[in-house]
Amino acid sequence: MDDFEQTQAEKRTLRHGYRSLLADATVRKKEYLADSELLLSDLERANGLFGDVCSTAEGVLDSRFLLLSADVGAQRAHMLRIDSAAFDSLAFIENARAILYGSDADAMQMSGTLPAWAAIGTVALSMSRVAPRLAHAYGPLSVEPRERRRTEGVRRQAANGPTASAHIETMGTEDVRRQENQTTRLVQKVHRILAERGPINLFRLVINPQSFAQSIENIFYVSFLIRDGRAYIDDDSGQPMIEACEPPQQQDYQSGLAKKQLIFTLDQPTWQEIIDVYGIRESVIPQRRSVRDEQGMSQISSQVPV
Repeated sequence: MDDFEQTQAEKRTLRHGYRSLLADATVRKKEYLADSELLLSDLERANGLFGDVCSTAEGVLDSRFLLLSADVGAQRAHMLRIDSAAFDSLAFIENARAILYGSDADAMQMSGTLPAWAAIGTVALSMSRVAPRLAHAYGPLSVEPRERRRTEGVRRQAANGPTASAHIETMGTEDVRRQENQTTRLVQKVHRILAERGPINLFRLVINPQSFAQSIENIFYVSFLIRDGRAYIDDDSGQPMIEACEPPQQQDYQSGLAKKQLIFTLDQPTWQEIIDVYGIRESVIPQRRSVRDEQGMSQISSQVPV
């Protein structure tokens, strides 16, 4: 059934069914943990409602129940215990002492031998992932090396006579307000583009193949839309699909809607790999012009008039 063929009465009936399902699921959360058949029954009920979903509003209600049922499933998994794989804390401590002090750990400790923490680090390194590297998102996109000032030169200039004082540029209240307004306009512009394009792959939306810096900025602007509930990301298909939506109301949160925040990191090798894998040739979000100041440093787009 197309969205245009579905009447308002049918939509209201479908939304009522979803809200009733969410209300029942919230009340039965503890019962789900004890009775899996009850959870399966409500999942079949949700599947029946999903067959009539034609618009985003009803899809959001379905995703809320999906999140709630996934949370219940995770809690049930945590309740399971397999005795053969149970964690033995005493055995773990003894193994750690053997690595720190050797086979005769008691005698080595009594003699005051320092533990071999480097050996523990070597074992942990083989079991852990590589620590994340610092990326451009953790600091300024361009850095100007500072020249070391010589005290003798300053004293000599003071002895020869007065010199022009250094001018330090500071941001006033109007400058801060102007930059905030500029950022708000760019966020609204990204929202208009997203609303016009409809569902789109997140990488195709934010990645600018001509500018790594503007790709980082695009992620920054999209994060405001996610935070305010004006867009949502769906990865059920295996790809991060983003779509504009209406901000949730207070009753939506009371029905079980929960916000989730993730940390998105992007370095230049990954940026280039995304461009190659997805075949991105042009940016969906138009490229913004940049301006260089008197020192030759590039300003970010939120500081440049649109």
